[in-house]
Amino acid sequence: MKIIFDHSHGHIINNRVFCEAFVLPEGESEDFLLENGWLPSVQPPIYWYQSQSIRINSDKVSLKRKQRNTFSNVKCEVFDYNRQKEVDSFFFNFFDTKDLELEEFYNKNSSFFNLKVLSVSLKGEIIAYTRFVQYENSLLGVESSYKPNLPKHSLGINSILLLSQYGKSQNIKYTYIYEGYKDLFPHKLSITGSEYWEGEKWISTNI
Repeated sequence: MKIIFDHSHGHIINNRVFCEAFVLPEGESEDFLLENGWLPSVQPPIYWYQSQSIRINSDKVSLKRKQRNTFSNVKCEVFDYNRQKEVDSFFFNFFDTKDLELEEFYNKNSSFFNLKVLSVSLKGEIIAYTRFVQYENSLLGVESSYKPNLPKHSLGINSILLLSQYGKSQNIKYTYIYEGYKDLFPHKLSITGSEYWEGEKWISTNI
C-alpha cells in the first residue's frame, strides 16, 4: 500500500506533531484493510484512513429479551441499491427529522460504493433502511435511517445488529460500522458484540 501523510490540517500540541495518514491500496483486499483498522473515505480515488474503527463480532452478540422480541416481529430483506426513490426519500426525511446535514455524504456514498440495502419492515410497513457494502469476509455499514416514532424498538442500534445478523447468515463474522469515540458516536461502543481498533489490536467493549 502507498502511505500518504496530509499536513494541510496538521498541528503541534506539546511539541508533538499531528497529521492525517491515508493509504492507497496496492493489491490489499478490503477485508485486510478493515481488519487492520483502515476505513474507506467517500472521496475518489478511494483513500483509506485510520480511526478508532468499530466492528460488531457476531459471535459475541447477546440480545436482551426486548431485542429478541423486536427481531422476531420484523422482516428483513436485502437488495442492491440502484438509487431507488423510496430509499433516498426515506433517508432524506430521516436526516431532516434528526436535523442531520448528511445529504452530501449520502450522495457521495451513492456514487462511489457498490451498495446493498437492508430493509426492515414491521406489519408490512418499512421502518428502517441500512446501506452497506458486502465484501468476501466482511460487511461495511455505511448509514442507517429509521422511523423515529418507534422508540421501543431502538432502531438506531438494532438496525446495526440486524445487519450483523444478516452477515452471520452469510458466514461473515464481522460488521464494520466506521468510527466511534466517547465524544463522537458513543452509542457504537455500547452495542453488544462491539470491538474497537486501538491502533494495534481489536479490544472488546464488553469487558
